[in-house]
Amino acid sequence: EDSQFIYDAAVANCVEIATHRHGCCVLQRCIDFATPPQKARLVDEIARKSLVLSQDPFGNYVVQYVLELGQAEHSAKVMTQLFGSYPELSMQKFSSNVVEKCLKLGGRELSDIREQIVREVMQSPQLPRLLQDAYGNYVVQSSLQISSGQLHSELVEHIRPYLPALRGTPHGKRILAKLNGKI
Repeated sequence: EDSQFIYDAAVANCVEIATHRHGCCVLQRCIDFATPPQKARLVDEIARKSLVLSQDPFGNYVVQYVLELGQAEHSAKVMTQLFGSYPELSMQKFSSNVVEKCLKLGGRELSDIREQIVREVMQSPQLPRLLQDAYGNYVVQSSLQISSGQLHSELVEHIRPYLPALRGTPHGKRILAKLNGKI
């Protein structure tokens, strides 16, 4: 209760704090020491601003920290906030790490959201670029790694038309290695 004013300021200035070199660490410590209501309010604000924060050199660490809390409801808020932006985020240095973290989160309660992310990536007109992109190819590799059954088959079929172009590139070779034996 004595530190409530700190949490009020952290929520009100979430983006400014999270995108600062030292502020991102301060915000993570605020999450660690918060009461449940303080934590919920702060995490909700971080989730609300996750599209902006994911693309920042320091803010992305705060978003990843929320995803790593191991609480599905917090992760789901961040993941759903990023819908509609996954292909673009996949091709950026900082946000691609957030996308990969979203894909690799465990738990059945997040499986539907992870499937939606894979579908958004594979159905994107940006897929050919993602396959060749220095960051996007890792997202495609993670999608191949975490998907199974029908979803995996659909992803492979979406990639198939671009296989000839992948053979001669370093990023493409990594994707081909993940596909080895499946095509």
